[in-house]
Amino acid sequence: MADTTATTLAVGVLRYTPAGAGMPLGDLVWLTSAAFIPIAALLATAGRWADLFGRRRVLAVGLVVFVLGGIATVTVDSWSYVLAARAVQGAGAAAMIPASLGLLLGELPESQRRGAIALWSSASGLGCLLMQAGGGWLAAAVGWRALFIPDVIMGVLLLIACVALPPGKRGGPRGLPDMLGAWLLAAGIAVIVLAISKAMAWGMDVLWLALAALALLGGALAQAKHHRLPAIDLALWRRPRFVWGWLATWCFGALSYGLLTVQPLYLLHLGYPMLEVAMWLTPTSVAVVLTSILAGRLVKRVGAYGLIYAGSLLCGGACVLVLTQAGPTVWGLIASVVVGMGVGALAPGTSVATTLAARPHQYASAVGAATMARMVGGAVGVSVVSVVIDHPFMPGPLSGLAGALAMCVGISVLIGAIALTKITRLRTDPGDVMIKVPRRMLLELRMTLATVAAEADALLPVETRTPPMVTPSNPSLDPPLDRVPRPRTAEPGPLAGTRGPAH
Repeated sequence: MADTTATTLAVGVLRYTPAGAGMPLGDLVWLTSAAFIPIAALLATAGRWADLFGRRRVLAVGLVVFVLGGIATVTVDSWSYVLAARAVQGAGAAAMIPASLGLLLGELPESQRRGAIALWSSASGLGCLLMQAGGGWLAAAVGWRALFIPDVIMGVLLLIACVALPPGKRGGPRGLPDMLGAWLLAAGIAVIVLAISKAMAWGMDVLWLALAALALLGGALAQAKHHRLPAIDLALWRRPRFVWGWLATWCFGALSYGLLTVQPLYLLHLGYPMLEVAMWLTPTSVAVVLTSILAGRLVKRVGAYGLIYAGSLLCGGACVLVLTQAGPTVWGLIASVVVGMGVGALAPGTSVATTLAARPHQYASAVGAATMARMVGGAVGVSVVSVVIDHPFMPGPLSGLAGALAMCVGISVLIGAIALTKITRLRTDPGDVMIKVPRRMLLELRMTLATVAAEADALLPVETRTPPMVTPSNPSLDPPLDRVPRPRTAEPGPLAGTRGPAH
């Protein structure tokens, strides 16, 4: 997330400085899309491989690739090479994201996993906060390339920290993975993101890309049906809980990355220097961190979709509040904080809704598929926002930015509708038959049954009573079944002298 924040800041700097003069916004946002395409394309496959081959191993490989891509982004000269370096970083991030959360969840008991997901989400907000706090100074003092230097430093430190991490359990059968299916899936998703990003520039030609993407994805699904270790875990997609969470995550990606793109562009368009822009954005990240931590406690009470519904209301309401303002005011600052609160609720809510819908051996696969949805949605959000800003449909001096905010309001309404629909569905999803009985309840039930058995035994004639089984060490406790029963002295019950059937 620090890298994503650096990218959005770099796009704003290039947009309003001579370094990017003459380049349309649709070309500048490829600094973001170039990383989104490999992330979205490889996430599902990387998550699957993390479950199969070890999550720490996949995490370390992703960090190495990410660091190398960051070094290239800072050092290469040509814009085409910069975009290629960003694609390399995206490939590394695709391995890091599902392996990190999958490793975390695999080492914790079930009761702590929701809180762990919330802390994991708050860490992403912390990455935004650190980059916004220092990114403005780096961009103003050194240049837009310096924004990617912290990525390299953090990547090296995390790579060293991998030595102390547990290896992570491997799940599922062993064997060779479905390489053909993995390449087909990656290519299909990459073509989809490319078609979305170039829809306005290429016009009707993107229809051919859409047909090619459908053919590639169809081939990946065909491979997954008969391969022993498929690239797509079809068992996940048979779970309605996961599908609903996936849809909410897709919309959240479009909303969050759309807002990340609009915020700095809005302030830079008004003439604010980069340092002041970073200061205006900092309260949003602070709100994301604090709300994500608080959401870890609230999710047990209101549920994942309760958090999603609240987050959509906060984000949509904040965008409406900004639309009523003519420029940066106190109300605009309040709106930025509310946006952070909304994103801080949506991030853990969508993560819990998708990840915990999977089985423990599928955690990394679920994280990969869900984050893929978020990145594809993010590519849609960035592309739509850039198109609306360059081709405004609303009147006024800030017509393009106002139109982008109006699109964010519409996406917030869609997320809220998905959450509300899921909240009102009371049917249990198939395959989720899990009954949790507290130990105290079991002990009380055992004592009750023992009392009933003793009373029933006292009502029977002496010769038909069941002799108890005892142990030499502690005759008062229930003995193991392999002990020889010893008869006991008859104890008359309240109906011992009555006549009637023995039963």
